[in-house]
Amino acid sequence: MTTFSPEQMEQATAVLNSVRDEWLAREGVTAVDLGFKWSEGLMTGKLSIRVHVAQKVPVSELSEADLFPKEVEGIPVDVIEAEYGLQLLPGQTQLEAAPEARKARYDPIPLGVSAGNPRITAGTLGAKVYDATSLLPMVLSNWHVFVGNPAAAPGEPIWQPGSLDGGNSGDTFATLSRSVLGPYDAAVAQLTNSREVITETLDGDTIEDVTTPQLGMMVWKSGRTTERTEGFIDGIKMTTSINYGAAGVRAIQNVVRIVPRPGVGDVEISMGGDSGSIWVDEASGKGIGLHFAGEVGNAPEHGLANELQPVLEMLNVLMPAQRPSEPDPDPVPDPIEPPPPTDDDFPQPPQPGFFQRLWHSIKSFWQNLFG
Repeated sequence: MTTFSPEQMEQATAVLNSVRDEWLAREGVTAVDLGFKWSEGLMTGKLSIRVHVAQKVPVSELSEADLFPKEVEGIPVDVIEAEYGLQLLPGQTQLEAAPEARKARYDPIPLGVSAGNPRITAGTLGAKVYDATSLLPMVLSNWHVFVGNPAAAPGEPIWQPGSLDGGNSGDTFATLSRSVLGPYDAAVAQLTNSREVITETLDGDTIEDVTTPQLGMMVWKSGRTTERTEGFIDGIKMTTSINYGAAGVRAIQNVVRIVPRPGVGDVEISMGGDSGSIWVDEASGKGIGLHFAGEVGNAPEHGLANELQPVLEMLNVLMPAQRPSEPDPDPVPDPIEPPPPTDDDFPQPPQPGFFQRLWHSIKSFWQNLFG
């Protein structure tokens, strides 16, 4: 895949920031991001500012005011027809069936399996994380997987597997701790210590660290419904609006768009129930994004994920590799060497003339005493 220099990315990001709000306010615009330019269904190697619209309209039917420029400050502009939304709104009961292994109850619990708040059907357990202050173990997924309703409160149970997959109150393994909905879709729950959560997915891949998503990066995820799927990043720095039902429409930022890899055909890289999965950089094995939504009514589907590091910072949690190293419980002190000896450490011989001075002192004493 084509890569771009830091200077190119910095310039393009500045231009994106200058037009984002204006373009998002236009009717029919569903998202704005930075990514590869597409031409006749094929991805080019050109970096562009991209406007996503619900429906493309022939140029001949648009007024001059409705047209987007072909470029801004030398950076091409691309218009993409796409709408985005949750693969399952909180409160809905219809959800794609999960493979038996993904909806089973586990002890210890791997990543990439069914989990969720009892009020929702089921989502995916994304990552094991740690509270940045207390270092207590927690788990990470989406707001709409661990919370699901604005009335939710900390302390609510989180089940593994989720309720749709046979979970019940006896399957509580964590309790809701804190969450965010806008600018991210994320939540963490503290483990009850009834069952251990490991840092490996059901497929045997470890997720313990985080890195920054880059255009063209080859990635994979392990989810409750579509299991392990692969894609590549064709867009970053996206802002889009998502309908969360009772929670309203929320602007979600720092979004990464993942699409099927070239040449694989019409494949689904994610479906309903995969929400909460962690997208992982194939080269480094480090997480890059928290999956939360996808493209609506289109095949193959294009997945959306929140950039992972900003999510971790907002929720005040750390990936396992980010934890501070623990001090030695019983450190052996370094041996203390004595300082080198000085002259003061040894007795000194009498100085020259000592006896002469002593004799004169005695003589003077007797003379004064007896005259």
